[in-house]
Amino acid sequence: MNWTHTHRTLIILGLFFSIVLAGCSLGPKALKGNRFDYNVSVQRSNNEELLINIVRAKYYEQVFFLQVGSISSSFSYTASAGLSGTLFDKGSDLWADFLNPSLGAGYGEKPTITYTPIQGEEALKQLMEEITLDRFLILTRIGLSIEALMWTVVDTIGELHNFEPGIAAGEAESYGKFLDLAEIFGRMQARGDIEFVGFYQKGKGTMQLRYTGPEEADNVEKLLGIHPERMNTPDGKIISTIKLTPVRDLTLGLDKAGKNDTMTIKFKSCFGILYDIARNVEAPEEEMERGIARKTAIVPNTIVTREGLHQGLIKVRCSETRPDDAYVSVFYRGRWYYIPDNDARSKVFFLLVGTLFSLQSGELHTVQPLLTLPVNP
Repeated sequence: MNWTHTHRTLIILGLFFSIVLAGCSLGPKALKGNRFDYNVSVQRSNNEELLINIVRAKYYEQVFFLQVGSISSSFSYTASAGLSGTLFDKGSDLWADFLNPSLGAGYGEKPTITYTPIQGEEALKQLMEEITLDRFLILTRIGLSIEALMWTVVDTIGELHNFEPGIAAGEAESYGKFLDLAEIFGRMQARGDIEFVGFYQKGKGTMQLRYTGPEEADNVEKLLGIHPERMNTPDGKIISTIKLTPVRDLTLGLDKAGKNDTMTIKFKSCFGILYDIARNVEAPEEEMERGIARKTAIVPNTIVTREGLHQGLIKVRCSETRPDDAYVSVFYRGRWYYIPDNDARSKVFFLLVGTLFSLQSGELHTVQPLLTLPVNP
């Protein structure tokens, strides 16, 4: 018997059983690697879905969302071994020819992804309802600029109106004051002098403001048309409390005895935010002239000349070729729409809009049909 070939055979068999036993420890490693891959893929898919819906809004098309309902994955391990050889081959080593071992091992994954369309009365109603005051608070607490939030999600505050397409000359003055108020609130937030301290039923709440002095307090109260009670602090600052309500009371502006400390605040819906953002999607001039895509609304000269976030929080570019430096991109209508990776402001507020949609749709009980896709490797 040739012990050299025997040793070779034993080594091969030993490797085989080592691979089989190693398969038992591949599970944790597969979880570590595949969970990260799925996480990145779902995030990229969500960003692309949000972007394509912003572009659809530019083209007067119906927006549509699919939720990733579940991701399941099964793993399989296979191993095989065999022996083959020839008998009674004259003039050769019988053992070497007779015992020819073979070895094989395999690993496979079969993921299944379930998509759920966001549709039906409940889903559409929730996405078309106004953002609530408590969710506005959540966004301020995570560090987002209240100035940017006001421009993005607030429709009216007091008698001041945010921007609307086709804004009239008289409304332009109100919009300018809205921007003035947003700038003041932004400075106060940076100083830590603005705080939401309480929420009640039906979307009501309370806001506390700490002014540097009477001039700042007068400016805010004049813009809002309110006269709340003031409290002086030892360091010369002024604190006032304002009640917030989503219900517009037409009698609030009338002269009344005593102080007026109630202010109406009305927020936009997720769909309203989406269509507002779509104004800043680039599109060929020819398509806008033909009415295929929405034209950029004409802004009064008094607003055009001033700097600020109102000039566009999210700018979506378009290109005939695939961009190399895109943070997120989609191919639609024969061209690429994208947000550049170096456009930090667009990226930040793209995240804001995605967060708003998650907050609004996170509690939805989505309906059938379900689309389940087995993914073949």
